[in-house]
Amino acid sequence: MATYRTVISSKGQVVVPAELREQLGLKKGTPATWTEERGRLVLTPITERLLDEIQGFLKPGPGEPSMVEELFKERERERKREKQ
Repeated sequence: MATYRTVISSKGQVVVPAELREQLGLKKGTPATWTEERGRLVLTPITERLLDEIQGFLKPGPGEPSMVEELFKERERERKREKQ
């Protein structure tokens, strides 16, 4: 496993190294989630591959929004906060 270094900007932004973006097929606008696991931050991109893997496993109940819809709504809320 390779190790990559990055710096958190004054706005709290980080850059995903180019090599990792290429390996994972990440492009501008790719949504992602952050989780904390035992003091570590884990970034999980929401890619077509991930969506294909979870499709069918996380079906919402009647009248409930899907997890994917909720992730996109959360990203939109984050974009609005970033613009302020």
